[in-house]
Amino acid sequence: MGRNGAQDGAVASRTFRLETAVSAPPEQAIDYLARLDAHRGIHPYLESAVPVARGSDGEGDWIDWRIVERPTIGPFHYRIRFGARMIRISATTMIGHVQAAPGCTLETRTTATSSGGGSLVTETTLVTAPAPLVRYMTRHAEIAHARTFAALPHLLADAPPGNTLTP
Repeated sequence: MGRNGAQDGAVASRTFRLETAVSAPPEQAIDYLARLDAHRGIHPYLESAVPVARGSDGEGDWIDWRIVERPTIGPFHYRIRFGARMIRISATTMIGHVQAAPGCTLETRTTATSSGGGSLVTETTLVTAPAPLVRYMTRHAEIAHARTFAALPHLLADAPPGNTLTP
């Protein structure tokens, strides 16, 4: 089961939380994180992210992405393709829905709040997968998201102000 884990039959879930401080305003931090194509080079598995649809509904403005990643099992790499939807529910909050494989999902909630001269960015991720895979999925999701969060202060310090949501 693990940290904050729950198990229900053949499906299990785990949650992890990340936090980082950046010098940019909250809206700019969320703008950057919503641009999945901007994560190439900092996300350790991301090969490509292409926006394939966009719209608006009761939750907010959304962009659907087609993602290609190359994660590992031990020394071996493999390629996966999947969809993700990033939903901007407010200027400072977004939700992500990722369907990494059948029965394997990630749901993220990312919020940026004003803090000093910048922002505190917090992300909570719920990983759900068949019980034999949930530990592997959680570990790799946390590695990838932690690397992105570690790079965020430097990336946003160098970014020009303005909305970067539109790919």
